[in-house]
Amino acid sequence: MANLENFVTEAVHAVKFKMIRERRDVDNADDCFSPEMAHQIYGDNESIFGYKDLNINVYFSAGPLDIYYDVNYNKKVDDLTNNQGLKADNVHVITEVFPNGYYTNLEEFLNVMEKKSQTFQPFGERLCEFKTDDNRTFEIYMCESSTPNFQQYHARLESFIFWFIDASSRIDHDEKWRFFVAYERYQDSHGETRYASAGYASVYLYFAYPDKIRPRVAQFLVLPPFQRKGVGNKLFQTICEHFRAQSNVTDITVEDASEDFQRLRNIHDARLLINLPTYSADNLKNGFTTKMAQEAKDKFKINPKQSRIIYEILRLKNTNTANRIDYKNYRLEVKKRLNMNYLKEKRDMKRVQDRGFKISADKKLSLPSTEENIEQLDGMYKETEEYYRGVLERI
Repeated sequence: MANLENFVTEAVHAVKFKMIRERRDVDNADDCFSPEMAHQIYGDNESIFGYKDLNINVYFSAGPLDIYYDVNYNKKVDDLTNNQGLKADNVHVITEVFPNGYYTNLEEFLNVMEKKSQTFQPFGERLCEFKTDDNRTFEIYMCESSTPNFQQYHARLESFIFWFIDASSRIDHDEKWRFFVAYERYQDSHGETRYASAGYASVYLYFAYPDKIRPRVAQFLVLPPFQRKGVGNKLFQTICEHFRAQSNVTDITVEDASEDFQRLRNIHDARLLINLPTYSADNLKNGFTTKMAQEAKDKFKINPKQSRIIYEILRLKNTNTANRIDYKNYRLEVKKRLNMNYLKEKRDMKRVQDRGFKISADKKLSLPSTEENIEQLDGMYKETEEYYRGVLERI
């Protein structure tokens, strides 16, 4: 019996993506990039059983994002003699996230890619143009669900989220969605202007009583070939500027931000608030106030929860950590926020007991003791300060 370990492949290593601009890109191995996660496609262990030397190639035409799909391997466990009835996993489950069909013939895909790239144009309203440090040109467009032909394109763009955004799901289009898409504008080998899809964000316009809206960023993704070039920062900045200009917007929120996106958001917001009068060094030392929250909301549509985080970041910048009292006061201020959930749980538990109800043993055990909480709080604080220092290095 063959060594079955050779028939187990990590999905994030087997799957290779590539953005195709011209035919020659097919043979350029340097252009490939891998997914960050695969559990939403191939299960929690992110492995594929039953194939030796498995490769799953997924090519996207750079602009319209038509898909070519190819699977190859050297051996399949089903074909081995005396395999004791073992069956290979269904590797093709990946195609369930490919909308609007896909190509399995490379030549057909390349012919379609060449034809469509000549006419492909970004969808929607052009909001801005910018250059990166390496002198590449990008444009950002805003679309609605009703933008002609956009939904079909968005479905292909959205297929990336399962590999790069945890707990992802496709959205149901309606009139309250707004989409901000970044494209690279480039010249092909013939000197013709072409566009490559670089990333996007989806924003939902929630109602805010009595007559306002509260935009919430739901998905935010810059594709790996375009990361670390400032595209994400400019995309978020463009979203904020777009909604700040609207008088009926109360504030801008974010839904379940990833660590990377929250860092980007914090850097962006800190650069704005650092110049506000209420965020002066003297005011920061006196603690977070409603005036701070209100000015951040009035000037930049930053919600109070986020402005509190930025207050802590900027206060650290203005805290003399060599001064024992100043540093202690800062730590206590941050720990006060970090400890809010623990205190709320204790209050809720006491309220239940005061009403004569019993608390289950499991519920009691789920809440750490005072000593355990202090230890956990110290660890949380150290991680928070280290994270804040990383943000301060960028602003």
